[in-house]
Amino acid sequence: MSDASRETMEAGERKREQGSERRRTQSERRAETRGRLLDATIESLIEVGYAGTTIRAVTDRAGVSQGAQSHHFPHRVDLVASAFEHLAAKRSARYAERVRELSGDRAARLRALLDMLWEDFSSPLFTVAAKLWVAAADDEELRERLIPVERRIYAGTAEVAREVAGDLGAEPGFERKLAVAMNTVAGLALVREFDPSGRASRGNQWPYHRDALERMLGNQGI
Repeated sequence: MSDASRETMEAGERKREQGSERRRTQSERRAETRGRLLDATIESLIEVGYAGTTIRAVTDRAGVSQGAQSHHFPHRVDLVASAFEHLAAKRSARYAERVRELSGDRAARLRALLDMLWEDFSSPLFTVAAKLWVAAADDEELRERLIPVERRIYAGTAEVAREVAGDLGAEPGFERKLAVAMNTVAGLALVREFDPSGRASRGNQWPYHRDALERMLGNQGI
């Protein structure tokens, strides 16, 4: 192939790429901007907490103008609450993906489920949720926005757990035991993350707690 032909082909490819870029719809551009704002909000919450997650900080991080931000999220609470929903969707998707990969007998799957819960509640994403709930204690509007999302998270997790547990998940007491397990895992994660003494982070205590929770979940009739 001659140099001229190669240059012609490369120029045509660039034009096609440019044409593809130009063909992006307004809806696609809005979705991209919205996604950048939500991701930037989550990153900011992880790094500097709720107080430091200002509109200016988020727009600078996302590379978006404040005018574009206000079009999508008129108020700070709209932005933060939407980021929490975005975070919840990511957590639910991750659970669903992991469940599809599970194998083995029921006991092995229950243990894997508990490990999934611990991994999730030990992640920066849970830390974001915890920080938002602390902030919501003094912000009624934020609290009202978080409550329905938190309920959806729990409902989605319970559905995944029932799928993993099989016949055991259909028992009347299973959801109550699951609530105990989730609250225990959340409490352990909070203590490990925020305990100023540092005692909770010494060593790996999770296998011990997991064994106790596994016995509770798998014990029929409790």
